[in-house]
Amino acid sequence: MTDIISPVIPVLDIMIGQVVWAKGGQRHEYRPVDSKLIQDSNPVNVARAVFNQTGCDWLYVADIDSFAGAHPNWASYDALMDAGFKLLIDADWISNDRIDEAISKFAHAKYADGIILIVSTETIAAIEQFEVLKKVMDAGIDVCFSIDMQGDHVIAKAPEVAALTPLQLVHEAYQQGVRNFILLNLETVGTGSGIDGVEMETSAFDRKAFISEIASELPDVRLISGGGVRDHADCQAFLTAGCQQVLVASAIFDCRITPDEVALLKPFHNHSKTRDVFVAKV
Repeated sequence: MTDIISPVIPVLDIMIGQVVWAKGGQRHEYRPVDSKLIQDSNPVNVARAVFNQTGCDWLYVADIDSFAGAHPNWASYDALMDAGFKLLIDADWISNDRIDEAISKFAHAKYADGIILIVSTETIAAIEQFEVLKKVMDAGIDVCFSIDMQGDHVIAKAPEVAALTPLQLVHEAYQQGVRNFILLNLETVGTGSGIDGVEMETSAFDRKAFISEIASELPDVRLISGGGVRDHADCQAFLTAGCQQVLVASAIFDCRITPDEVALLKPFHNHSKTRDVFVAKV
């Protein structure tokens, strides 16, 4: 598995070549980033400002346009990698055989060790498409499976996928060999609700309990989560629950997390089974 050093992975949501500020999962309302951190939405400039604020060189890049049918934003990926950043790329890799294009581009690229492809429930149109996960790994590319939710509901193209519980989805991907997982509730993005979602009264889904359940049941997996992170204490709450990585955007843009605070975070370590620490959806 790909090694990452920081327990925090900063998030860049990209639309039309600009970094946007994602809030509440309502993509039509996303606007270019203009924050205390930087008054610029160019991906490389934002990434450099984020690095200065956190010391993190791995980034989670959400290619928002790809979910609406656009081609992957290869230009932004290349610019970020050329600038020295490593990427977890969340895009629609399933539609129109894009996965073959991604494999062709990344399998033997000079930055191959700094790429992890994210395949999400949002992009899977049938249970059979879980086989794509194994196809990517067989090509030598690290992959992460993301369970995307809106409140209590799994976001998926196919009713048969949306009907599965988050735990069942983890097991489907696990059977394909996946050991990297993201749990992301888009409803909490940019809300400052914390891991317990105290401000999200409409959702009964308990992220903290689910993270702890997976960490206990599948001690060889690496868990990433986020959404609603207010500060370093919220980051530590995710890590203590069972995560090795936390996805963060708003708290970084608002300068509520510093490099010293990131350095003090302690990723979860499951003592029931030795494994490498994979350290770093908002």
